[in-house]
Amino acid sequence: MFRAIFTAALLALVPAVAGAQTCGTRNLIAELNPQERARLDELVAPHPYSEGYLFRADKGEDSVIVLGTVHIPDPRLEPIVTRVRPYLEKVDLLVLEATSEDEAGIQALAARKPEMFFITEGPTLIDLLSPEDWSAVSDRLKALGVPSFLAAKFQPWYLSMTIAIPPCALAAMQSGEKGLDRQLEIIAREAGIPLATLDDTETVLRIFADEPIEKQLDGLRITLETQQSGEAPTSTLLQGYFDGRLRETWEFARIQLERSDIENTGEMFDEINHTLLIDRNENWEAALPDLITGKDVMIAVGGAHLSGESGVLRALERMGYAVSPL
Repeated sequence: MFRAIFTAALLALVPAVAGAQTCGTRNLIAELNPQERARLDELVAPHPYSEGYLFRADKGEDSVIVLGTVHIPDPRLEPIVTRVRPYLEKVDLLVLEATSEDEAGIQALAARKPEMFFITEGPTLIDLLSPEDWSAVSDRLKALGVPSFLAAKFQPWYLSMTIAIPPCALAAMQSGEKGLDRQLEIIAREAGIPLATLDDTETVLRIFADEPIEKQLDGLRITLETQQSGEAPTSTLLQGYFDGRLRETWEFARIQLERSDIENTGEMFDEINHTLLIDRNENWEAALPDLITGKDVMIAVGGAHLSGESGVLRALERMGYAVSPL
């Protein structure tokens, strides 16, 4: 959700580029040494439904199609859309994390509550970061076409989200391409299928905006560390998705953090895992009965939300649904 939201917001800030780019083919997971590979397998093993992105859940006459999505445009999404379209066109409701209207609303939110997104008083990020870190930030912003003088007044969490957007994804969206969530939303709207959302945009963004400034700065430094291999993290994520190794790509982020020179990265990842996955999954589970009971539904959410004891598939099992891969 976050990448999609911030990419949509950036489209209003940066000039269009001539033609879409690709996100490359490098797979950082394939480059792991034997010890790191064993560590990754160990991290993935405890989580149910760690592989696969398309499932069916049945309870009596009700059925739920669960699709793990990726928010980044990619030509390889076309056969997935073709495969799931017949399922989507038969449901009573499409459940998403957020809609395109929610994404568009971030600009209105920034206008209403600028302090969430921007430093409105005191030192800017040029003063708060080391010269080396600011230089790295400026290089990343240049690749995105975002003026560094403007970004100097971004709140650290907002800048972190901004520089995490791969230029290839931004270029693709500028050329009109869409991630899987938005493609499904378009099909649903054209077919007159109602939409429902699981997240409130402001509530989710406040997970980051309400953090103390020092913690936000730590997060920004981590983003800089993990972006040193250019667009390889994005190509790795996409390759893992299309291979159906969704939990593996999530846990790989922990391996990346463990490689950095930043202290307490394990605790940081645990906190991220809790706030972005577990807490939100638990909130979704509480909302699902009212949304889906008595209906045929498709739930399309980020792939990392499917696996694990708190994941969407386990939540459906706790509601009495029988879950099977498609």
